[in-house]
Amino acid sequence: MRKALPRCRGWTDFVDDWQPRDLILVTRKAPRDQAQKLLFEHHKEAFPDELVPLLYRPRLQNVLVTIPGPEMAKEELVLNDVVEVSVETAQEVLDGKWGQDWALGYALTVHSSQGLTIKDPQKVWIVDDYIQWSNLAYLAVSRVQYLNQLARCCPPPDTDGRPPPPPPPAYDEAVARKNIGRKIQSYQRVDASCNIELLWCYEPKDTRQFSVDRIDNAKGHIRNNVRLVCLECNRKRGAAALTHCETTKNGGLLPGNVSAGQLQDLFDSI
Repeated sequence: MRKALPRCRGWTDFVDDWQPRDLILVTRKAPRDQAQKLLFEHHKEAFPDELVPLLYRPRLQNVLVTIPGPEMAKEELVLNDVVEVSVETAQEVLDGKWGQDWALGYALTVHSSQGLTIKDPQKVWIVDDYIQWSNLAYLAVSRVQYLNQLARCCPPPDTDGRPPPPPPPAYDEAVARKNIGRKIQSYQRVDASCNIELLWCYEPKDTRQFSVDRIDNAKGHIRNNVRLVCLECNRKRGAAALTHCETTKNGGLLPGNVSAGQLQDLFDSI
């Protein structure tokens, strides 16, 4: 992706070139929400007469929905449908007047964009933030009809005003896979604390195979937020207490006798 889109626009540069009908793709909810907040403020100042996209995020689907606005028209909508409203109505939505089923529609997470085809000439901005894995990059760039619809930009600044981090370096997946595979092999004879010997080769539906889990699901697969667990533990997480797994000080799950430092060393290669 970075070879095809070598230029990564800074956030300020991106905002200067952004149009309300452009779509933004991000990997995580936090930068998505921050980007939408900043862009709505810019929209009110630079495009006061242009419509604002609203995304429908319902609890119930396939029902007649009242569209925010003075006309109070009704349409049958499904998840992630977009409607356009005035700036004034969009502000009412953000103030809670129209319930909890609506959000600004400038940006989507990459996962939420699955199935969309963005037709030319609509532009798609990919926020280069933790988009390290090939499947995420492929999913993002394959939303468009033509490559010239795509552009790449840095994530928005934090809410405390700190500037965004610089874009990550070029990612060589072949090298990363080789390094990760070599380090995983060094743990091959270590039993997991749930008394299951982790399986390091992929076998469909075998719950003994290792999986990479996030400690905090609100964050990405990043430094200090990953751990190795068996597939069974990963699947059960959140559904039931994982009593047969060792719990670390920060609440994470680790294979037995594998220290957090060793796991960190493993993911330094990513």
